[in-house]
Amino acid sequence: MMTLLLRLALVMVAALAAISGAVAARAWGAGAGVLVFILTLAALQVAAPILAYGLSARDRPPPAAGATLIQRIAAVLRELFAFWRTFVVFQPFPRLWRRRAALPPASTGTAPILLVPGYCCNEAMWRPLQDRLRAAGRFVASATLDPPFAGIDQLAERLDDEIERLLAATGAARVVLVGHSMGGLVARAYLARRGPDRVAALITTATPHHGSKLARLGLGRDARQMEPGSAWLRALNSRPPPVPTHSIWSARDEFVVPPDSARLEGARETMLALPGHFGLLEAPEVLEAVLEASDQK
Repeated sequence: MMTLLLRLALVMVAALAAISGAVAARAWGAGAGVLVFILTLAALQVAAPILAYGLSARDRPPPAAGATLIQRIAAVLRELFAFWRTFVVFQPFPRLWRRRAALPPASTGTAPILLVPGYCCNEAMWRPLQDRLRAAGRFVASATLDPPFAGIDQLAERLDDEIERLLAATGAARVVLVGHSMGGLVARAYLARRGPDRVAALITTATPHHGSKLARLGLGRDARQMEPGSAWLRALNSRPPPVPTHSIWSARDEFVVPPDSARLEGARETMLALPGHFGLLEAPEVLEAVLEASDQK
């Protein structure tokens, strides 16, 4: 379902850009029309993170000491590219990017890894990290959890199915869960429901453990549960995760508002100074953390 919605969004963006270009062409000529079409198309495709940067400006801390203006601008541009690649290139066409897993954990001595996507995301968002993990010899799979706007506990039931499927395919006893954004909450909800027997470790990346103010703008029961102070979050945070957990988050996250909402009591923590919400997944610290967790099965 999410794939269909993303494709529909692409069509709507292209239609709006075409209308804008046509209006400009009538007013100023064909050259202006083409330019307006290209600029409108590009702007609409990255409008969400740009808007999020504006809405979260007051809640984000000052830039890291020692970070130059060029470094901060580069980080923002990397985030816009990461968002564009995720929502325009990868996620609308997941079958194009899907690969069969290789190197079962029995042959490598490592735990299989299951990547859990976040809000409005599917399995294809993980392609870059998945490739790096496979290059390092890990058995890794990614999940798509539907329906996209269901409650997080319902999505945790879908995750239960994915975990059992992966364990059956590999013969492993436990998996390493890696969640991005809401995916980390889905993984925690699974652990609260099923316990630690099937999970060796949990790594959350840019996960709003204490909610995000921007969740108030989202659709669905899962967005309501991610609002700061929600009863669902209070219940989840009343007890720590029952497996070794590592929270990796960024002080410049534009979607987790405020960014330190990604901190989790009792978890190991890595705070990065510059990456955005999606650019965080490109950080070498994330790859290193996942490899380390997989080694300690």
